[in-house]
Amino acid sequence: MLKGTLRVFALLVLVGVLTSACRGNEENAPSSSGNGTDKFVTLRMIMPGDESARMREFVDNELNARLRQDLNMELDLTYIPWANYQQKLELALSTGERYDLFWYGTPFVSGYMSKGYIQPLDELLAIYGSDLISNIPADNFKLDQINGKQWAIPSQAFTSAGKFTSVLVRQDLLESVGMTEIKTIADLEAFYEKMHAREPGYYGYLETDRGQDILWREISDRNYSMLDEQQLFAVDEDTGELINYVESDLYKKSVQLRESWVAKGIIDMDLVGNPAAKIDQENAGKLLFRVGAVSRAMENLQTAQKADPNARLREYYLSPDKPKYIIAPSNEAYMIPASAENPERAMKFMNWILKSKENYMFIIYGVEGKDYELDDGKIRLLTNDQLMYEWMWRNKNYFTAPTIVDDKVVDDMLNNDDNAKISKLFGFHFNEEPVKNELAKVLTVYKEKFEPINFGLVGYDEGYADAIQALKKAGFDKVFEEARSQFETFREQMNDAHE
Repeated sequence: MLKGTLRVFALLVLVGVLTSACRGNEENAPSSSGNGTDKFVTLRMIMPGDESARMREFVDNELNARLRQDLNMELDLTYIPWANYQQKLELALSTGERYDLFWYGTPFVSGYMSKGYIQPLDELLAIYGSDLISNIPADNFKLDQINGKQWAIPSQAFTSAGKFTSVLVRQDLLESVGMTEIKTIADLEAFYEKMHAREPGYYGYLETDRGQDILWREISDRNYSMLDEQQLFAVDEDTGELINYVESDLYKKSVQLRESWVAKGIIDMDLVGNPAAKIDQENAGKLLFRVGAVSRAMENLQTAQKADPNARLREYYLSPDKPKYIIAPSNEAYMIPASAENPERAMKFMNWILKSKENYMFIIYGVEGKDYELDDGKIRLLTNDQLMYEWMWRNKNYFTAPTIVDDKVVDDMLNNDDNAKISKLFGFHFNEEPVKNELAKVLTVYKEKFEPINFGLVGYDEGYADAIQALKKAGFDKVFEEARSQFETFREQMNDAHE
């Protein structure tokens, strides 16, 4: 039923449109092999990650040897550490540096389009992207369509309901203190207290830059989904109404809970606002729980086991009987900058990844026999160094589970979308252009005044009145009215499409 709902929901049947265009244009397209008419190019790409020796060695040697053969190109890959990724990426985009391809989350596509950082991809996708179209559902492409144009490639095609509303825990440590699962906020608090009493070096935190959605599942009897990364607005899934989150009772309950977690030590004041330090502590195996992402128990296991070979991870939903919502089938977006020198080759490179399972396995896992081996249909990793992040390109047509991941975790992922619902936000993009000046001021105030409250560093009773006054002075009401107006228009269009 879910698949049928998605098909009905899609306004544009992208596969049919683009496949037709692809057939019509491929005859005139240059060859994608090294023996064709393409000149040799160096494709400059930006990716997040803390580069290991094997990551660099693989790109410079085995990967580039294959790319020279197949696409007459080589990859100049710049890794930016996660803690600095957004800042340095946006600096490169805003100054027009000559990069050809980069990754970021779907919520950033609309803003980067509005700022002129990226270019539309319709023609490139139609000519060079036949394998992308074949292996990524049309509904996923719809996520990155704005004003009738395609602005990014939604590279992941896997289960996605409830993404970023689950909590990821160290399952081995949970069991070591006599607990088996997490269902409530009280369970999380008990887990921390038991571990802290045994060894104070461990800490538990829920990321303060996101994760409110996890708590909403329990602290409200209603169902809400966050509009975007800015955390200003949410939708009431029961009524379809866009709500002003920062002025809601839901916001008050969320931040007061986090305030109590600071007092208990669950949120470590020394780590708040210091992403690099938090990542270092997680990499050292000292993290008890964090925001989940449907498949983060698999994605983060390799890192966790570097610090502790016995580490096991699992994701849970608070109030597990409440529904999960699909807001975006893929949160992963590959974009081509407006200033790119080699946009055609960038699209060919992305298409090459999904052209065959061989290519997919190669760029994600490396060289069989050196970086991995197959064991009864599963991947056995022979190195702890990740190459291309598997989750960025996870595809149901090619997915192979690692041997180190519990079968229960694999089942959690594969069955995650069972009985899920489509979010009222599905397919909605907030066009920031009409209020871009006000929004810039609002976000500056939000960072200064609201983030300390969100983090639990400033008490709600102490800081909220001043914060909301400053936010309104910056133009918040105008931004909210514009967002609500656009959302209401979107909902009317959706209703008309279903009649």
